[in-house]
Amino acid sequence: MPTPVEEIKERLDIVEVISPYVRLRKAGRTFKGLCPFHTEKTPSFIVYPDGHYHCFGCGASGDVFTFVMRTQNLEFREALQLLAERAGVTLESRPQAVAEDQARPRLRELMAAATQYYHNLLLRSSEAQAVRQYVAQRGLTAPTVEGWQLGYALESWDAASNYLLGRGYSLDDLVAAGLVVERQGGGYYDRFRHRLIFPIRDAKGNVTGFGARALGDEQPKYLNSPQTLLFDKSATLYGIEHAQEAIRRHDQAIIVEGYMDVLIPHQMGISNVVASLGTALTDRQVRLLKRLSKNIILALDADAAGEEATLRGLEVAREALERVAVPVPTWRGLIRFEYKLDADIRILSLPPGQDPDEVVRRSTAEWQHLVETALPIVDFYFQVVTARLDLTSPKGKSAAVERLLPLIREVPDPVAQAHYVQKLARLVQVDQRLVETQLRRAPAGRPRPPAGQPAPPPARREPRPSSLEDYALALLLVEPPLYWQVGDLELRPDDFVRTENRETFAAFQTYISQSEWFELEAFRQTLEPVLHAHLEALLVQGASQPPLPVEDLEHALRVCLLRLREGRLRAELAELPSLLQEAQAAGDQETVQRLAQQATTLKDALSQVQGALYARSK
Repeated sequence: MPTPVEEIKERLDIVEVISPYVRLRKAGRTFKGLCPFHTEKTPSFIVYPDGHYHCFGCGASGDVFTFVMRTQNLEFREALQLLAERAGVTLESRPQAVAEDQARPRLRELMAAATQYYHNLLLRSSEAQAVRQYVAQRGLTAPTVEGWQLGYALESWDAASNYLLGRGYSLDDLVAAGLVVERQGGGYYDRFRHRLIFPIRDAKGNVTGFGARALGDEQPKYLNSPQTLLFDKSATLYGIEHAQEAIRRHDQAIIVEGYMDVLIPHQMGISNVVASLGTALTDRQVRLLKRLSKNIILALDADAAGEEATLRGLEVAREALERVAVPVPTWRGLIRFEYKLDADIRILSLPPGQDPDEVVRRSTAEWQHLVETALPIVDFYFQVVTARLDLTSPKGKSAAVERLLPLIREVPDPVAQAHYVQKLARLVQVDQRLVETQLRRAPAGRPRPPAGQPAPPPARREPRPSSLEDYALALLLVEPPLYWQVGDLELRPDDFVRTENRETFAAFQTYISQSEWFELEAFRQTLEPVLHAHLEALLVQGASQPPLPVEDLEHALRVCLLRLREGRLRAELAELPSLLQEAQAAGDQETVQRLAQQATTLKDALSQVQGALYARSK
């Protein structure tokens, strides 16, 4: 019996799902079109009859789920629900999940009603006259106030709750939405009082929470909704519903800190700006953005606290963003893989003491200049290291190299990487060859957990090609320490073509990277319920394998992963001749050169993988 994910993919034609976004034309057994994820002249976006797609221009690949997740900026659970409804597939859920799904529509209605209530007060209430003057002084126009539905909460302990209770909502509803707070002595009071209200929406435009600025001496100055069924501050970006199209169009996202830092730029026509709600950037916020663009600019305060927040944000972004395997020739004529950050992260330096909204109000040209001159992540770290370390001491020099080399290693452009190597050598005043030697060393993986005593080795048994993905994941699930032992292969979710495997591995990778040990039941709870049956099947498959010593399990997993990589490289190589021929016919020399170079790179990579497989077959 097929899983719900398999049934959805069987019922939906991926060509029909993609066609509204890409003009596809048949090319032999495949379909071809211009990639929706980057700008190109000659089509290099291929849709395969088995339900997958791959772009030979930007490397985007996946299935109907990843396509919907990326184009509509959805999490897997949201894409699953949307596609299940389209395919007519019923999803089974946990009782708690069913109850939560049933509660969400009413909470959304309640939040919409509260938004309109606060908004009407700001526009029409005599008690909001001073607030309207404050809003105007901050430079916000009437269209902005109305378009973003800014509001005002009266200086009252129960005005909002009485209004909403009168509309038919219950006290339990108000508590669940975070609109009221329970008193210690009993009873409830309105959470927001005498504050300017900023509705916070998800990517679909639904109000999930509120930000509220104090208009007097009340503390805190800014107050947000608590965690609710709808609102998760760590997974929310203010302005995302207005900014997502501009982020896609400009292929760039600018992250600021506050509400006004979003509103003023949008009002001035700068629409690719979102805010992290005044907190340090989180991995979930970065994942929300990376489906829209891999070019991210952080525009945080220039003071010491702002620099610390920027550093934390950069580390979060580097961890959350993906890396691509780039084959690099060695001096022996072989190929090794280096993993480069598949993104461009930059830091916008604000004038001291000024916020983005002040800069934009003064001059959009000045803001544009700051955006264009934003520092690449490596240059920013060079500045920080220079300012914070004693580079005249051996300890300071070692610390600088240790801090900067991992960043330099991730630079995808070899010329830029060479530039930073030279810069680092000059900075610490050591021979450049020493820095280059350090750079060539593979990045150290996480320490391997101690392995148990090996049992007598039975004969090695290789998996069938058709079950390579399942086999690899099954091995990892029954023997989690293998994940660290094959860390040099830099396994990623995108290495798995099958949706269930990709999502299960993504959850496994997150869990094992954050936990000291692997606890199966705790891991199971992190998975979407629709994946539980697949997890059980993988565990059964893993447990049914003959007992092997740790080194043989590692060998089997490495061979399996290399075979997967070999198959992917062969498939990509097979498609290149027709793409190259079409580019030549169109006179697109830039694409011809890029595809020719890509063919060479893929052939070299395939040769390297086949060499590794041959070495392991001995």
